[in-house]
Amino acid sequence: MKNPSREQLTKSLDRRIKHLMIRALEKFEDLFPDLDDQRDGQIFKSDLRNMFNDAIRAQRDEVRDYDVEYKPLKLDDNNILSMTRTFMSSVQKIEFGFRSEKPFMRIYSNTDGIKVLTSLRSEMGAGVVYYHDDKVILEIVGLEHTINSVLPIMDRYRLHKDVRDSYQVWREEIVNLYRS
Repeated sequence: MKNPSREQLTKSLDRRIKHLMIRALEKFEDLFPDLDDQRDGQIFKSDLRNMFNDAIRAQRDEVRDYDVEYKPLKLDDNNILSMTRTFMSSVQKIEFGFRSEKPFMRIYSNTDGIKVLTSLRSEMGAGVVYYHDDKVILEIVGLEHTINSVLPIMDRYRLHKDVRDSYQVWREEIVNLYRS
């Protein structure tokens, strides 16, 4: 199955590496115009081309190994935030609470959901992903991270009723804590 995001990323990286190679060869020819006619100059240019081609092959291999499709959040046509099917299928539980006076949110997944939770952590710009027993957990702790990362996303996301109810109670406590 083709992945347009992966193909676009691969083409963009190829173009950048080729552009860098051309610029390096042009600079070499400008600085050492008479070496271009000598055997050592030709060998150097050939070695340089081979190094850039090796870099292109290596980045293609890396892109193939990385699944770009793990984008856990998306906006619909009405500018409402929703979770992708990949995210929804991997989440087992969402938990809101406090440790001392520090708010936390935990999202539980099976171990196959590590990429999804890691992507969500990157997208939110906060939290830690770790293994516990047979689960993977994304945990975001602290008032600042909660205010700046969790609330803006959770306020825009359509939550299921049971999660929405516990989120609203938790959110009120965070707002009261922030005001005091």
